[in-house]
Amino acid sequence: MEDLKLELIIAAMINFAILFFVFKHFLWKKLSVAIEERRKHLKASAEAEDIAKSKLEEAEAQVKTILDEARANASKIEKTADELSKQNTAKTLEKASKEAEYILESARSQIEKDKLDMVNSMRSKVLDLSLKLSSKLFSKETANKDFLEKELDVLTK
Repeated sequence: MEDLKLELIIAAMINFAILFFVFKHFLWKKLSVAIEERRKHLKASAEAEDIAKSKLEEAEAQVKTILDEARANASKIEKTADELSKQNTAKTLEKASKEAEYILESARSQIEKDKLDMVNSMRSKVLDLSLKLSSKLFSKETANKDFLEKELDVLTK
């Protein structure tokens, strides 16, 4: 301890006391205010982060709910579209079937009409031919006409 002298120790203590006084008098308030502001800022940042996290979780929950609802609605829409498609298909098939029946019935009636027209035409031609033939063979045209008409009626029925 000989190297350490009492005067140096006292001078160091006085220096320390002066520095402490200067620090406390000029810097302590500013430093403590800055530290307190920093603490408040950190606390506000932490609170803001907590609020942001909770809002993010709420938003994610809402997104999940909305997506689930959208999926459910899409499924309902798809089922409805399928049902409507089946109904439209059934209606179209029914309409086509009715149109086909109408066309067939029209064709049948047209065939029947054409058949009657042909029978009448043939009857008329056969009658004319028979009358011409009978007029050449026989002299009475009217007696043969009645007879031929009756025979043609019997043949055509």
